[in-house]
Amino acid sequence: MEPIRKFIKRLFKDQPPQKTSEEYLIERLEEKVEDLKESGLTEKEAIDQSIMEFGDADDYYLPTLDKEKRRYQRYKTVRHYLNDLVFSSLAALLIIAILVMINILYINNLGPWSAVAGAAILFWPLSIFYRWLNQRLKR
Repeated sequence: MEPIRKFIKRLFKDQPPQKTSEEYLIERLEEKVEDLKESGLTEKEAIDQSIMEFGDADDYYLPTLDKEKRRYQRYKTVRHYLNDLVFSSLAALLIIAILVMINILYINNLGPWSAVAGAAILFWPLSIFYRWLNQRLKR
């Protein structure tokens, strides 16, 4: 029954793909429709009533969907931390280069103060590297 399939697909569109759980729910709804048709309802009325009684996705705890969703989010997080690591490394190098140029061109009499500031700036990509490594090891 196409209306039931469309309903289930639309209901779980934000979930990671899980064919077995969706097929199971479709079968259950089709059985419910058949029971309602046997009790005297038309097919359209039976479909409408079974969909109304079904509820929404939050009413059904599907552990496989939760597991897939967590795995997908973790993978996404690892990829984002890698992007953050690349960005922070390039930005830190740019900032350190600017500090060294300012130190050499304008404030030469204070000594190599840009080395201290550069070392402090390197903690930014180092902290992102630490988070990326932790997320990667959790996989």
